[in-house]
Amino acid sequence: MKSFVRKFTSTFAVLAMMGYAVAASSVAHAGTYTGAVTVSKGLTFTCDATVDLYSTPGKALLTISPGDPLCSFLNITSNPHNYTESGGVLTIHGIRVETITLGNCYGDLSGTVTTNPDGSKTLNIADTIDPEIPGTGGCSVNGELWKPAH
Repeated sequence: MKSFVRKFTSTFAVLAMMGYAVAASSVAHAGTYTGAVTVSKGLTFTCDATVDLYSTPGKALLTISPGDPLCSFLNITSNPHNYTESGGVLTIHGIRVETITLGNCYGDLSGTVTTNPDGSKTLNIADTIDPEIPGTGGCSVNGELWKPAH
């Protein structure tokens, strides 16, 4: 019985540390990233973007605003979102974007997070969110967002 308790306790400790490592990697990138993105779905817009990653419970808030006045025709209707991070790739899940063109977009968006020498972080995005209506084309998103060092 003591052997079982020791193995159970050891297994529980390992699982707890694994959970801490996953949570710590998400918290490490938490904060507000700002910059510009180009969004294309039939038409192309350059918009100001903010990605606010909450440290707990792993939620992200996305906003886009006019750089280009036509950005006001893009509407993110799914905030807040769950996000995950693995191997430097940040994925924001379940994004729904209403667009000026037919079809809207719904799906995940991924980007690469890098830590700069000064401790700031850069989120590089070059991905496509799937079309909500098949055959209408996805929303291509490209850009770079930045978060200052602590």
